Amino acid sequence: MFQRILSTLICLFAYSLAHSQPNIELPLPSEVALTVTGNIQETNQQSTLQLSITQLKALPQQTINTTTRWTEGIIEFKGPLLRDVIALAKGTGRSIKAIASNEYLIEIPFADVETYNVILALEQDGKALTMRTKGPIWVVYPWSDHKILDDGKFYARSIWQLKALDINE
Repeated sequence: MFQRILSTLICLFAYSLAHSQPNIELPLPSEVALTVTGNIQETNQQSTLQLSITQLKALPQQTINTTTRWTEGIIEFKGPLLRDVIALAKGTGRSIKAIASNEYLIEIPFADVETYNVILALEQDGKALTMRTKGPIWVVYPWSDHKILDDGKFYARSIWQLKALDINE
């Protein structure tokens, strides 16, 4: 019974993500910052959706003020919600493989994206993230807003120097 309810909720969530696409143009960018693959319907290069920093900034931006294990004090992070990027790609599934530029790979459950305002941070304290500052894209959870997130598994999912997302069924 629980499995059936959970499956139904996941399907409803995936449907709502796929049908709440933000309205931005998706031409193939000259400088690709993020590649989205897997179970997606919106593409601009064969079976992938390639996005630039400019296209990511065209999405609604979310601000998170939080502490991290890697910085001192409360930091302001800004970027689009991960769920908005998935909706843009019309992605559906159960998990997201996130891949860093050094090939570090971690799976992020769709439940994280549904439950928390996880962002793809592009800025830290008003400055663009760079490779030296864990950018240009860093997956950031709102750790200070939810005590449950103060757990190693959520910190492990906070991949920096993100280059690709692969949506899995």
